[in-house]
Amino acid sequence: MTDSAMERARKRAKDLREFYVHLATYVVVCGFLVAIDLIDDSTADTFIGLNWAYWPIMGWGIAVAIHAFSVFFAKGGWEERKAEELYEKERQRELLHH
Repeated sequence: MTDSAMERARKRAKDLREFYVHLATYVVVCGFLVAIDLIDDSTADTFIGLNWAYWPIMGWGIAVAIHAFSVFFAKGGWEERKAEELYEKERQRELLHH
């Protein structure tokens, strides 16, 4: 495996780990929010049995969905393409000066 391939593999592994930590944190915290909301004796109108917990769940859920999209579907993003382009330019410059 070349150095650049190893770097890409490490970056991919890091991105996946960060996403899974984000997702696990979301699930655990949202579970606590739902539990607190269900225990709360508020008389406010409810939505799917919850008084307020759905707001942070939906907001943070959007962030988790965006993070998932960036990790699983936005392959070869701008930063990766730019790094490859700059690397190639630098390599060409070194070849010309040697």
